[in-house]
Amino acid sequence: MVLTAASWSMGGYAAGQVLRIAGNLLLTRVLAPDLFGLAAVATMVSVLVALLSDIGLHQAVIRSPKGELQRFLDTAWTIQIVRGFLIWFVSILIGFGIGYIASRGWVAAHSVYANPQLPLIIIGSGLGFAISGFQSTNYISHQRNLGLSRLTKIELICQAVGIVTAVLLAWLTQSVWAVVISSLVSSLLGAILSHTWIPGPRNSFRMDREDAREIFLFGRWIMFSSFFTVFSANGDRILLGNWASSTTFGLYGLALNLVGMIEGIGGRLYGAVGTPTLSKIARERPERLRSAYLRLRAPFDIFYIGCAGLLFGCGQTIIDILYDHRYAAAGSMLQILSFSLLMARFGIMTSVYIAVGEPRNVGILNCVKAGLLFTVVPLCYWLFDFQGALWAIALYTLPTVPLILFFNMRHKLNNWMFEIGVLLVWPVGYAAGLMISKVAGHLFAAVM
Repeated sequence: MVLTAASWSMGGYAAGQVLRIAGNLLLTRVLAPDLFGLAAVATMVSVLVALLSDIGLHQAVIRSPKGELQRFLDTAWTIQIVRGFLIWFVSILIGFGIGYIASRGWVAAHSVYANPQLPLIIIGSGLGFAISGFQSTNYISHQRNLGLSRLTKIELICQAVGIVTAVLLAWLTQSVWAVVISSLVSSLLGAILSHTWIPGPRNSFRMDREDAREIFLFGRWIMFSSFFTVFSANGDRILLGNWASSTTFGLYGLALNLVGMIEGIGGRLYGAVGTPTLSKIARERPERLRSAYLRLRAPFDIFYIGCAGLLFGCGQTIIDILYDHRYAAAGSMLQILSFSLLMARFGIMTSVYIAVGEPRNVGILNCVKAGLLFTVVPLCYWLFDFQGALWAIALYTLPTVPLILFFNMRHKLNNWMFEIGVLLVWPVGYAAGLMISKVAGHLFAAVM
């Protein structure tokens, strides 16, 4: 069952990334880089609010012994809906707040935050969370039981419809609203399909005090973690939004998305397969946790470290092939940001700590990451300008490695030979990247 779930998760992710790249390539032909910068900031704000209000609903249902009880699921669904509307309401406040701050001249005139379209775009993007709040808990139940085939199909359908909508509207309007509206269409379709296509009992509004208490007690550390995740995962865009123009921010977002596609492979599997699998092992066979953890980590460490070397070797070539000359500056950004993949391999630790009932470890790690981000990145920007900030964004999480190893020591999860030996994959990836760049250069020279 685990292998089947992993296959569906990986297959769905791969197909999703193909759709995403195709849609991205089409949109870059229609929209200018500065519009991507606007869309990136609007998405960032909505995600910030969503993470700040994250109480771990999905994790609570997946982990709880009561995760199959309809009363518990209905309570979770009701909380989910309320949370969705709260996110939208806060997005409205933030949108008007940014508009007021910009009108007072409190942000740099060239920055993304000064764009007069931004407030309404933020408000429109936030509506998607209110819509997604109505998603059926049958979706979570299928995740809990590793029934990912239908979930994957729904995600791909919603993504495909969203991309077609975005490209069509962008072609007709030449406006960033094409991206916003397509996201809302995708959210609405996903909510509808979760009720009509996923088998299971229908949800109804219910608020059981005992079940709600269990969800919130479990979620308090998730919320603590999410508070700092907001800043550790999105702080780069918060800072760069005030330092960079809309065009530069759009180029940065493009490079970051390409790295994020690779990083998301592990995140997808860790969330869809890792957490349910490790939680079950921790409940039923805790003595097998170490071996299961190392088996899950090994292929992803090799993949992430190899890709880090590969992108550093041929990042500029990738940008030159995929995009036109307006986006060429994203190549060097991609090469620098590739080093962040060296730390992406530790993403599985969230699943491990939740599985062993220690979500506080995730909160502590994210707290440290946020502190590092908001000290190291501004310092490097002050000393070395935008280029220094990029290197800091790529490497600021490295000091958290000793803390991760300390937490792992409690459960005897460390393997020092593995941690050191796997780093040798980087030069192999780098050599492959250089070779790809050289071959691509010869091919284009021959064509020209």
